[in-house]
Amino acid sequence: MSNEKVLSAAMSPVAPSREIGLAAFKRFGRALVASAKRAHARTQLENELYGLDDRSLADIGVSRGLIPAIAREAIPDEVTGSLFAEFSRMIVNGVLRPSIDWNRRRKARATLAALDDRLLADIGLARHEIDAHVARLSGAINGPLPVTVAAMEQDVTAPLKAWSAARATVKELSRLTDRQLMDIGVIRGDISELADNLAETGLAAANSNHRAPKAA
Repeated sequence: MSNEKVLSAAMSPVAPSREIGLAAFKRFGRALVASAKRAHARTQLENELYGLDDRSLADIGVSRGLIPAIAREAIPDEVTGSLFAEFSRMIVNGVLRPSIDWNRRRKARATLAALDDRLLADIGLARHEIDAHVARLSGAINGPLPVTVAAMEQDVTAPLKAWSAARATVKELSRLTDRQLMDIGVIRGDISELADNLAETGLAAANSNHRAPKAA
């Protein structure tokens, strides 16, 4: 972030807070416990059904071979908040986001501290108020995450997938002749940059899809 952007963010209204740091680890812990409880309940149900003889199972319309499927249907895994998605959120919000936010606050504090007392007074601050002001407005200073990190919030492997797709694009385009590349408007020296742009666009699109509200 440039000094102007840092200063502008430092003077902006407070943004809404979210689960970061320790709260992100607690959220993953709750998801882990909930997943373990569902798995235990399914196992109990399977054991109860397996404990019945074939006649008793037939009386309730259950085939012994279908018991695992019936247990999964009765106590399904939580689709909207899968354990992997919660793990991804924990990595981003519990580890990466706090580190990025700390660095942004450090830059904001340094930018304000570099101003002379007169300039600070012009924006309504005294030098001894800088630390408290930065802490109070940390939400506004933090701002959005970089595209690559934001994509990891739903799928921690998203950057790796995007990189793999970009490398595959480079490989496919590199096989074409110069004339074939010209036909599609590509210069050989621009292949790597084009693949990187496609990967970044894919990550941005993934972020938009995850943020979009679900249809009623």
